[in-house]
Amino acid sequence: MAASSTIHVIGSMMIDRVVRVRAIPRAGETVAALSAQTFAGGKGANQAAAAAKFGARVRMLGRTGRDGAFIREALREAGVRVRDIATNDATSGAATVMVAESGENAIVIAPESNLRITKEGIEKFLATAKQGDIVLFQNECALLHEGIAMAAARALRVWLNAAPANAGLSGLRFEKLAGLIVNETEAEALTGEVDPRRALEALAKRMPGGTVIVTLGADGAIAALGSARYIHRGFAVDAVDTVGCGDAFVGVFLAAIAEGRDIAQAIARGNAAGALAAMRAGALRSLPSRSQVEIAADLPEKTKLKPRPPAEDEGAIPANCLGCGYALVGRGEGETCPECGRVIRRVMFTGRWKHAAVRRRFGPARWWSMAVTALWIVGFIGLFIAIEGRGFGLPRSLIDWSRGLGVALTLACFIVAFVAQLGIARGLSTVLSSRIGVTLACARLLPVIAFVLIASRMLPLPWSVENMIIVWGVIGFFVVDAWFLAMLERSWRVASFPTRRPTAAVVGLLALVVAGVIWLTIEFNRGPFPATRMVILAVAFATAWIAQAWLCREIAREIRARE
Repeated sequence: MAASSTIHVIGSMMIDRVVRVRAIPRAGETVAALSAQTFAGGKGANQAAAAAKFGARVRMLGRTGRDGAFIREALREAGVRVRDIATNDATSGAATVMVAESGENAIVIAPESNLRITKEGIEKFLATAKQGDIVLFQNECALLHEGIAMAAARALRVWLNAAPANAGLSGLRFEKLAGLIVNETEAEALTGEVDPRRALEALAKRMPGGTVIVTLGADGAIAALGSARYIHRGFAVDAVDTVGCGDAFVGVFLAAIAEGRDIAQAIARGNAAGALAAMRAGALRSLPSRSQVEIAADLPEKTKLKPRPPAEDEGAIPANCLGCGYALVGRGEGETCPECGRVIRRVMFTGRWKHAAVRRRFGPARWWSMAVTALWIVGFIGLFIAIEGRGFGLPRSLIDWSRGLGVALTLACFIVAFVAQLGIARGLSTVLSSRIGVTLACARLLPVIAFVLIASRMLPLPWSVENMIIVWGVIGFFVVDAWFLAMLERSWRVASFPTRRPTAAVVGLLALVVAGVIWLTIEFNRGPFPATRMVILAVAFATAWIAQAWLCREIAREIRARE
């Protein structure tokens, strides 16, 4: 299979306000909604997220306002690179979606911020794209024709999802496209042909060297590439909400193409993704994982797919208020707690995280970890002055004062580190890791007690024994901190937070491993570099504790978002 290409999405971001109705109202008719919810959406965002969740490398250029910043976070969590998404626009793009009990929908969009994408922004975004990468456009943003021309000029594979099909597509340069994806309505708008197969042939004539896909909803999709024709009849489902199904198809289809799959395989996966998305409400949050798509895609066409387990944010209303603990028996979502006024939301956590007391450990642990870092850095500076002060000509009184300060702050640092990691351990997502974490947090106090006894001469030991205790104590610190970073990263994945691996965990672990190897090399070779060893320890532990604090903060933020 060929090396995977990056998918660069220049697309729309919408705040989807979804109202559920028994039937789509006729002109002039007023109906009462069964429910109303707000989701992250927009064709560009949905397609980028679908491709990323399938495993593709995805970047996105888009715009939204502050009230749409949650869309950017949702994309980041799905694995999309969001550095080029602005969230400072005056007005966010929005869509009002009516979903009937049958699963049919009617949508009205207000592009707003999506119409303020600039030519300069597109040029800057495409500057890092490599020849042969895929660039995906939809018809919900400004500068569609200019963007297509710029991408084609860079020898990029330009794909267009021509939705919605409106006057903005007039004058479309089909020869610049590597691929075109449309549904039946859009195919008819572009060709005037009601029959989707005749519309496919008409579009294929305009793109003799490109790929044309016409999606047929529940009937699957048909495609043309040169003289070859493809058909996949899709899968059967009990639809809950068809919003975003086409976007799921587009994103997963292109992700499969990007990793080198052929058209037939890509269409099967696109149809599987669209069908799976139809069984959940919302657009972006309904997107399936790669494993779910692969399993469904291998089934025969027209197979009836089983419903997926509920999404994490579709859990039950908690028995007690997450703010004050008041019993919520008989109360529903959207009501307020009679005691503290907190709005009642559905929430679902797994394992020990079902308990609010466990989830709340990470917020304080973050501040304890930052305190550890501050004490360690200041204490290190004091000890460094005490060791190297004479070489700099510093007065003896300052050196003695720095030694006392350094020792005191370093010991305080180790005690605070014990408190921080004890809190983290009691918040880890599984009972086993929690127990091991508590044991390790307590065990890290043993070297500290030994260091104090040795330094105060309350434990008279030969120098060789003292040195061995110090060396193995430091090694123990390396192991304990590395374990906690690994467990924080594992808890992140187990809870299905962002699918990407947290960078902080990788950086912290790398710092500990590299520093540990260098420190042990110097130590066991009897290197005469006490200051060098101190600097290595200072950088390694400071990096690890900052990474620990960052992970605790991110986990706490994700927990608050779910609550």
